Amino acid sequence: MYTMSQSFAFISALITVAIVLGWIIRLPLSRRDKLVPLVGGVLILLVSGAVGASGMVEDFSEFPPPMMGVLLSVLVLSCGAALSPWGGRLALAASYRELIGLQSFRFLPEILLDLAWRDGVAPIQMTYHGRNFDIITAVTALAIFLLWSKLRSERSWAIFHSVIGIGLLLNILAVAVLSMPTPLRIFENDPANTFVTQFPYIWLPAIHVFAAILLHGLTLRKLAMARNQRNQL
Repeated sequence: MYTMSQSFAFISALITVAIVLGWIIRLPLSRRDKLVPLVGGVLILLVSGAVGASGMVEDFSEFPPPMMGVLLSVLVLSCGAALSPWGGRLALAASYRELIGLQSFRFLPEILLDLAWRDGVAPIQMTYHGRNFDIITAVTALAIFLLWSKLRSERSWAIFHSVIGIGLLLNILAVAVLSMPTPLRIFENDPANTFVTQFPYIWLPAIHVFAAILLHGLTLRKLAMARNQRNQL
C-alpha cells in the first residue's frame, strides 16, 4: 500500500503533465507541434517510471551514481526542447503571463517534499522547513498571473520571475545532490537523498524539474526573440 507521499508523487506528476499538455494543446500551433509534446510527455512518464520501478538507479556504491545520468538527461532534454525549432514556435505562440503562471505548479513538488519528509524518506533540507525556498517561485508565479492586468512592462516581470525561479531551482537541485550518499555529500543528516531514485518519487526530477526547466527555457527563448526583433527595427 502506498504512503501519503507516494500517492501524492503519483498524482502530482500526472497533474503536472496534464496542465502543461493541456496548455500546449490550446495554443495556436500545428497538429504536429501539439502531437510532439503529447508523445514526449507519455514517453517520459513511462520510461522514467520504469527506470525507477526497476531499481536500476538506486546504486550509490560508485561515483558518479546512475541517478546523475537521470538528472543530466532531464537537463539536456528540457533545454534541448526549449532551444529546438519546436520550442521557438511554442515560445512565439505563448504569452509571458501563461509561461509565468504555469510555474505555479511548483506548489505540487513542494507539498510532495514535505509529505516525503514527514514519511521519513526525504531529508529536511530538501523541504521548505530547511533550505528549499522554491515555494517562492510558485507564490510569485500565481501572484503575477492574477495581477497581470495591473502590471507594467511584461518583459521586466518575465525577467524578474525567471531570475527568481531559476536561482531557486538551482538551489534545491544543489541541495538534493549534496544530500545524496556520494563523495559530494555535505548534508550528513539522515535520511540521505536516495528516495528520488525510486518509483514514483523519480517523477520529482523527471516530471517536475523537467517542466520547470522547460518553462523557464521557453520564457528566456521568448525574451531573446523579442530582443532580436527590436534590434532589427
